[in-house]
Amino acid sequence: GVATPVRSPARAHRGRLSSPGLRRAMGKGYRDGDAPWRFSGRALYQLNLVKSSEARKHVPADLKLVELFGYTLGGVYLARYEDSPAGTFDEMVALGGLVWNPPTSCAWAARVFVNDERARAHGVKTCGLPSALARFDDDDEKSDAETRRNGWWKNVKPLSVFAKARAFVLDGKNKKRFMSRSETVRLRDGDTGAEVCALALPGAGAGPLGPRINLKLPSFSGRTSVCPDLLKYSLDMRANVRLSGPILAETETEPTTSAAEANADPPRKQNGFRAPTGDVRFPPAAALASAASLSLAQSPAVTDAGAGKEVPEKAAARTPRPPADAELAAILRGKPLLCIAFDAMEMDVGAPTAVAAR
Repeated sequence: GVATPVRSPARAHRGRLSSPGLRRAMGKGYRDGDAPWRFSGRALYQLNLVKSSEARKHVPADLKLVELFGYTLGGVYLARYEDSPAGTFDEMVALGGLVWNPPTSCAWAARVFVNDERARAHGVKTCGLPSALARFDDDDEKSDAETRRNGWWKNVKPLSVFAKARAFVLDGKNKKRFMSRSETVRLRDGDTGAEVCALALPGAGAGPLGPRINLKLPSFSGRTSVCPDLLKYSLDMRANVRLSGPILAETETEPTTSAAEANADPPRKQNGFRAPTGDVRFPPAAALASAASLSLAQSPAVTDAGAGKEVPEKAAARTPRPPADAELAAILRGKPLLCIAFDAMEMDVGAPTAVAAR
């Protein structure tokens, strides 16, 4: 069969909060004077169309929002850092909208989730970010053990044509061994364990690395109770880039149909024909039969043989469940425009400085 990829020790803790021992081995901490701080790993950066009314819930009122026809640019940033001042950790940033403060426009972070306490504390106290502690759980435990996961989260490359042919020859009867399935990562509150959101991720890159580029992405933050000033910090990135499939937010469902609606009988199919105008017209014989059946049904002398018996409750229809964090869901479920994968990424983040709103 197909060999199952083995996760390295540095990845073994991904579904939980970061291991303190591993952090001490890899990260040196956010020490004063060490800026810019270096982060290395890989990331997905997706731009979404977000309603301006939703973005305004996160952007300070005195800052200008870059918008057109009632929409602005928000999105999702998902990263897996192999090394950083806090060691190995994961991060998800929900970008609420695009802010303009001359001469720079930058995305504004509405939510930040990390699975490392030092990274969370640094984001809150130094960078003025709304950072929160979360667990990043993949769905491996719920999946078929023999089904090969092929996705960005574990960076499992899809099988080549030769590998698929070899797998079929060696174990052709068990097709699950070389089937590919997408990945879903669920973010859970670091304290309560309650689910925050669920993201369906695109597949890993199939071919060689894309071209390597350098990017400068200055960012705004601040205006929090801990850091009330408007802050700006530099972000210099070097990475191999490629286009990726989109990140999609999963929608949970729950039954919301009332019991009366659920138990109601479906409308009877009429024995007639439909006129071009949309009215139902019955031939004379059918009309007489319909009238007779209607009078019998309404007569008190006619009883249903099954009357008095308990009617089994019908299955209720399933409709989308209101999300626990509706403001986060509005950003994650915006229309995806573009998703870029950054491979072999090195990112230098400068120390924030206070700036004036213009």
